[in-house]
Amino acid sequence: MQSLSVVVITYNEERKLRRCLDPVSWADETIVVDSGSTDGTVTIAESCGGRVFQRPWSGFADQRNFGMEQARGDWILFLDADEYVTEGLEARIRDLLRTGGDFDAYKIHRQEHFLRFPIRHGTLNPSYQPRLLKNGKGYWTGGAHAHIEVNGEGELGLIHEDLYHDSHNTLSDFIARINRYTTVDAGERILAGQRVGRLRLVFSPLGMAWKCYIVKRGYRDGFPGLLFSLCMGIYSFLRLVKVWQGETGAEERKEGLARPSA
Repeated sequence: MQSLSVVVITYNEERKLRRCLDPVSWADETIVVDSGSTDGTVTIAESCGGRVFQRPWSGFADQRNFGMEQARGDWILFLDADEYVTEGLEARIRDLLRTGGDFDAYKIHRQEHFLRFPIRHGTLNPSYQPRLLKNGKGYWTGGAHAHIEVNGEGELGLIHEDLYHDSHNTLSDFIARINRYTTVDAGERILAGQRVGRLRLVFSPLGMAWKCYIVKRGYRDGFPGLLFSLCMGIYSFLRLVKVWQGETGAEERKEGLARPSA
């Protein structure tokens, strides 16, 4: 049976980390890459047997690549602190460790939750996230939506058993999370030269909410589906505003540099 390392990236995750780590206590090792938590995250990680490495935040891909460099297992399972391995997923991973698997990397089905309700439709479904990689067979790349590149352009297999995702169990959780993600996402778009007009700033978020609720059948999740669809529109709005604000600020800075001093 091959060995498994678990890599978790953290920042102030004391409320959720133990629930993340307990279901994978059977793994051969746990590596926690922390970016300067000021709460009890590190203490909890250590009490769960984790090897903790603290380093400044350098992006999702780079933090995971650093954790991968520390891993000694044959396979590496990458988790966020708000993701929990279900019993079905544990059984599937254990089976893969026995057989070796048909792929060098896998995407795992992630069951999204919002305000503690399961979200089975909308723009995030079906949600398959790259989470399992054979050690030395690939690396992480990208920004806010980082992904695994397999050496030799290999394909990623799919694991259909659920990875429980509990990032938005309160509205405060959702607001804090989308504030972080939209900042990263907008920064990447600004660097890529993306521009946002005023009409897009108004109508694109409405289109996102419509797509989530109607096109992707978010209405089938009932009232939580409606709330989630509206919040996805808010996500789109915040991201676009930050891009617009960034390019406006760049223009103002450029004008300031060109303007002669009084």
